[in-house]
Amino acid sequence: MSETFRKLKELMIARLRLTLGPEDITEATKLFGPDGLGLDSIDVLELVVGIKKEFGVEIIDRETAEKVFTSVGAIAEFIEEKK
Repeated sequence: MSETFRKLKELMIARLRLTLGPEDITEATKLFGPDGLGLDSIDVLELVVGIKKEFGVEIIDRETAEKVFTSVGAIAEFIEEKK
């Protein structure tokens, strides 16, 4: 597991107050819907701020956000590419 992925999971659990443990979140974990983490638009905004603070990576437009916020692994991959 990459350091970025581990830090991202910790960030998500802390900032979004998730009741899951890090071991419950995989790269394939979806962000939205009943099969995923069940996040909403406010959670996404909180995540955007957290990613900028923790990793120095900005998600500045909707098109990018729609591609990145599909799964936890997709976010980690985007962060790795932009670091």
